[in-house]
Amino acid sequence: MRTSQNDLRPPLLLLAGTSESGKSTAGAYLAARGVHRVKIRTILTCLTSGVPAVHEGVPMREGFDHSEFIDRLLTIDIPADRRAVLVESFIDTSLAEAARTAWPAPCRIVFITAPRAVRLQRLAADRHLDLADAASMLDAKDARKRVTEQLDRWRAIAEHWINNDTNRDDYLQQLASILDQLTRPEGTR
Repeated sequence: MRTSQNDLRPPLLLLAGTSESGKSTAGAYLAARGVHRVKIRTILTCLTSGVPAVHEGVPMREGFDHSEFIDRLLTIDIPADRRAVLVESFIDTSLAEAARTAWPAPCRIVFITAPRAVRLQRLAADRHLDLADAASMLDAKDARKRVTEQLDRWRAIAEHWINNDTNRDDYLQQLASILDQLTRPEGTR
């Protein structure tokens, strides 16, 4: 049964990136364009392997068995009218690579980043923080996600790298182009 279900899977976008780079904006935009949006924490909260952890108030798992994650990913319910699936926000390169390999349809990894100053301003504005408090929060989020130590690996595995330091319209146009490329029927340009 799983094989036939997987044969019908739509293309997959795996979204990763630095904190406050615009991943949630990307997720909302792509969902409005017919993509089934799944936050990675939705899958992580269902896992039984690994150790319990709480991130941003959500109980989930760390150090889990990647095969359990992949099994959950491959069996998520996807509405029939969705043109693609988006899983946001990956923080582990090896898990992203395993998910891409296991997905039975085209899959692309998209990494979104922005200069630290831009991300800092966004966080301060969104959370009504002064810059010092926003900097502490941003640095803690990036450290937990091991952003700096994995950046070279993300560069190596991501098919799409977006520097979200342009205006919003340009950013959304880049996302639309990636989605259109991914969902374009084979043989068309």
